[in-house]
Amino acid sequence: MITGYGHFVQLADSLQWDETAIDLTADIEAWGKLEDQEYDQILGLLAGFCVGETSVAVHLTSFEAKATIDDSMAACFRSQARDEARHARFFDRVVSEVAGIPGANMTERLEVLRERVSPELLELFEERLPALAYALADDQEELTSAVGLYHMILEGVVLTAGQHALLKALSQLSVKMPGVHKGMELVLRDERWHIGFGSRVIQSADIVDDEMEELLNRGTEASKAWGNLISSDDIDKVKQLHQRRLKAVGIKFW
Repeated sequence: MITGYGHFVQLADSLQWDETAIDLTADIEAWGKLEDQEYDQILGLLAGFCVGETSVAVHLTSFEAKATIDDSMAACFRSQARDEARHARFFDRVVSEVAGIPGANMTERLEVLRERVSPELLELFEERLPALAYALADDQEELTSAVGLYHMILEGVVLTAGQHALLKALSQLSVKMPGVHKGMELVLRDERWHIGFGSRVIQSADIVDDEMEELLNRGTEASKAWGNLISSDDIDKVKQLHQRRLKAVGIKFW
């Protein structure tokens, strides 16, 4: 039996933050001063996060429903879904208030932003993740395999690559955007415990089959879904993180 996830719930509770409390005044003023290349990169990354975090917040319920063998595991998925919903609201607030993306609500703004998201990234979060959630709900997918794809690859590689890229881009801007930078750091802090939890689920399963090992080993390729929005240095950084996580759960990197 997989046990021992209660400390992740306690950690999640201690890390709560309010996305509406972040001051975006300076960011709003700075946005209009961005150079064209800065504008395209920052908005492209924000668009990817809006798509990814919104999809994750919806589909994590299937993970919770599958975690019937351990109440503390189910509680972790609930805490994570709460975090992801807050992340989605934060990024939506940024694109609405700072970037001025039109739309009466998050759904309408997402339709505008999808044009700035690569087909590869859309496929990961709007096709592959929903399909995984539906397979879980229909008992056609094992929870450990689902965690391998979501926590270790979609979150541990794809979103992490984008997060590091956004923080790096913000630090190099011709103007300062302190509110977005602060929010991104808080999102990254949340994601660390999510990935730690996912790693523990895989490690506690004891058995990792060949198919899952290959999936995890090839996870770094998924970071390329961001296209030219992230640099080779960002990809290398995430590759190193991914390799350390694989080693921690007992998987040898090819």
